[in-house]
Amino acid sequence: MEEEYGDFPKNAIGTMIRKMLTMLDEHEIGPKLSVCYNFVLKHEALLTNVPEPVKNNDRAAQLRQQGNRLYLAKRYAKALEKYNESICYAEAGSDQLAIGYANRSAIYFEQGEYEFALLNIRLARDHNYPEKLTAKLDAREKNCRKKIDEGLAKDNVPCPRLGINV
Repeated sequence: MEEEYGDFPKNAIGTMIRKMLTMLDEHEIGPKLSVCYNFVLKHEALLTNVPEPVKNNDRAAQLRQQGNRLYLAKRYAKALEKYNESICYAEAGSDQLAIGYANRSAIYFEQGEYEFALLNIRLARDHNYPEKLTAKLDAREKNCRKKIDEGLAKDNVPCPRLGINV
């Protein structure tokens, strides 16, 4: 007997989850996933009505500076979080957005994720990266390409077309 939660069980996601539950029952994961599925259905409004952060370059700069301090302390995972937040808050077309991408490229370079670093370098350039800072970005791009040529790539293939509201 199927519970009704509006139109949700009739859509593709509901169908896919039910198929997964059936497949996972033999591994005793299905019941646990079923609890999660029912929670999502019952609380869909809480999960879908999440407001986006208001774009604010001052907040973006503040978060980026926090990321810079973490980067200098070699706390790359935490710095990456702050740079990601900064990018989310940065206004479209602002230098804050471009610098956020550039700083994120530095994290990926330090982690040996040269393909992701190159993607973020391109994003920085595509979003009006300040001319006075391009030498630093050029050097990082050159170093990324050198590392990849040396066979140090992790063979990551970044997805350059994500539907992200920036």
